[in-house]
Amino acid sequence: MQIELRDLADIRPYENNPRENDDAVDAVAASMREFGVKQPLVVDTEGVIIVGHTRYKAAKKLGLDKIPVVVATDLTPEQAKAYRIADNKTNEIADWDFDMLAVELSQLKEGGFDMDILAFDDRELNKLLASAEKENDATPAETPESLGSDDAIEIIRQAKIILVQYSGGKDSTLALNWVVPLARKYDIPIVAGFVDTGAEFPDLVPYIIRFCKKLDVPLSILHPKKHIVQAFMDKGFFPDSIFRECISTYINECFNEYFFKLEAEHGQGNVIIVRGGRSDQKTSRSKSNTYQEVKDRRGVVRLLNPFFAASKEDYEAAMADLEPVLWPGYSKGFVRTACWACPFQKPQQWEALREHYPMLYEQMRMMAHELDWKPHKGDQTPERFRRYWCGEECDAATETETPAA
Repeated sequence: MQIELRDLADIRPYENNPRENDDAVDAVAASMREFGVKQPLVVDTEGVIIVGHTRYKAAKKLGLDKIPVVVATDLTPEQAKAYRIADNKTNEIADWDFDMLAVELSQLKEGGFDMDILAFDDRELNKLLASAEKENDATPAETPESLGSDDAIEIIRQAKIILVQYSGGKDSTLALNWVVPLARKYDIPIVAGFVDTGAEFPDLVPYIIRFCKKLDVPLSILHPKKHIVQAFMDKGFFPDSIFRECISTYINECFNEYFFKLEAEHGQGNVIIVRGGRSDQKTSRSKSNTYQEVKDRRGVVRLLNPFFAASKEDYEAAMADLEPVLWPGYSKGFVRTACWACPFQKPQQWEALREHYPMLYEQMRMMAHELDWKPHKGDQTPERFRRYWCGEECDAATETETPAA
């Protein structure tokens, strides 16, 4: 595609343009005045506008002499006519995620940006800003100290620094909310660490940043050495469905490195990692307990699951109190904050992905056809995954595979 500057006088509107756009000219002119002309017009070989009538009128209003254009030499007259209509109609299909829009608008206002340029009317803008302010002002309910065991509280008291392994999920949010008052009570420094694998939901990291700021907890965003999706695709395999090396390699390895960095600063045995979760959430391979010491090639990692022995009733009551400040994805149907490319989720998670992040859903569908699984006898995970993502296509592909000689 080649963009050229053309005299405005050499460009003509399409005389049968079915789109009425006069009411939008002032707003588009204001946007062009603020940001410059960033989108070229599309014209035919005669200089007649195919796409961009409103920008053309706005340029005239601003007194511009020239404007960038793309000449569509490859379109027939019928295609140009269809493109003119399709461009306008497809713009009507997209919709706003009003929760995310409210946050973006709030941040622009806090930065002193001229909100009039955005073309929202005052009533609509004030409503959106009010919803963002309500979310930002929501104060987390106090999580009872008694939710954690006496042993857990004693371990906290003996620590020199508390490191919360924060994922933005329900369990770790509850753990962070519980331990912050204890850290203040016993005058113990506290930090939170979040591992961004590269495949997080787009709104999760901003949520984590805001929640940590709300609790006045310093946050370190950590990154594994390799983007997790790149790692999958380079290998040609999804993570092992039994051993889940995606967690050990791309999350725990990265987080433990940060733990040992803090130990080097504060002394061996003086740092404790606080995580969320209860005993009834253990997997068949989990070795979790209230307190664990896990050997690592660099030393011993000290882990605390303060709610490990909490009753389900007390835990769920505390979680319900915290619901207004949890990641908004839960209210949209997501079950977990696990990366969008995680193949171990349930259909409910994938259906929420389809609805709210359709482009990511499409990437996941493509990976379902491209990547393989390491087989384990009796493991139904690959079959369940394939059944959802490619149905009969995967079934047919599996039937035609023949073992290597």
